[in-house]
Amino acid sequence: MDYIIAAHGQYAQEVKKSCQMITGQTTNISAISFTEEMGVSDVLQAYTEAYLSKNETAIIVDIVGGTPCNAAQIFAVENPEVTILAGLSLGLIIPLSLGESLDEAIRGAKDNIQFVELKPNHMTVSEDGEEED
Repeated sequence: MDYIIAAHGQYAQEVKKSCQMITGQTTNISAISFTEEMGVSDVLQAYTEAYLSKNETAIIVDIVGGTPCNAAQIFAVENPEVTILAGLSLGLIIPLSLGESLDEAIRGAKDNIQFVELKPNHMTVSEDGEEED
């Protein structure tokens, strides 16, 4: 499956870069930045350029109701095989880049949202920023 990720500002580009840092794999992910000077037609054009109709594709946007999402809905009218998902996050993209299904990645991303407990005081950070026991 191919993924088009789109978000306000440079968020989608940065999620893709961060994913590459961790997995080294993002060949099936295209990132689109929605900037202030762009409108819906610009985002639609970007979706058209990124879309490979021969492959199953999901467009993953940052938030429901934003221009990237609204443009994805318009795009999907012409391309009903495209799936749209809101809630772009690194925790969602990493498993997708590693070949997990969209359903598995969504479950994992939901599980990834949690309160994190503080570690005991036995751990410190060195002057160069590395954790020490």
